[in-house]
Amino acid sequence: MSGLAEFRKRIFAVDILRVLKSNYTYKQLSKLIDLPPTVLSRYINGHVLPNSEKTEKIISLFKEKYLSEIIKARITEIGGAYVLNNINYDVNLQKLIARFIIREFEIAKIDKVFTAATDGIPLAVQIANELGAKLVVAKKERDIFVTEFLEERAIFSPVLFKTFYIPKGSIKPKDQVLIVDDIARTGATIEALVRMVERSKAKLAGIFTIFSVDNSLEKIKKKLKLRCKADSLLTLS
Repeated sequence: MSGLAEFRKRIFAVDILRVLKSNYTYKQLSKLIDLPPTVLSRYINGHVLPNSEKTEKIISLFKEKYLSEIIKARITEIGGAYVLNNINYDVNLQKLIARFIIREFEIAKIDKVFTAATDGIPLAVQIANELGAKLVVAKKERDIFVTEFLEERAIFSPVLFKTFYIPKGSIKPKDQVLIVDDIARTGATIEALVRMVERSKAKLAGIFTIFSVDNSLEKIKKKLKLRCKADSLLTLS
């Protein structure tokens, strides 16, 4: 591992500790991580970075035991609908999720990170930033200063649909495209984005959502016969 990659990994571990600290006291965190509160304080406050061994320990523990727990705790349900504002607009948590996605997908080269307006944008921005990729957002309205569009309908029921638009040429042939969204409920939005990628003659590198309701992401993968990786952090019923 290069010196820069190792440094970024240590920063990643500190970001994890900062997210954990918003949910636990130093005393509780000390028991979880098995490190003294004084050491954790120095890491969290930016006085020193953890060494390689402690970095690996922090990242592994967080992924295996605490990431899902923290995300679940921030979901609210109102009238049978999942409200994800406490996740979508927590910058530190979004940054961690983005980095875990990149690790899980083993992504080497992505040209475009593709999402739909609006709630998928915060995560897509973080992922695009981490990958050095360009962001493309499918909007529900045409941009006034753009003359040519690619449009696609997301059909949610026989009487309910939304039309998404992207500027023509914003996804180019042979682009490696990663589709990202906060949640796949029916899968209709994801399906519309996939069709846009295919119509652009680009390559779909993968699909990721934080949540998938009733395995909708897996259903879309089977329906469209996709060969790329499609995954979510949590499945909701």
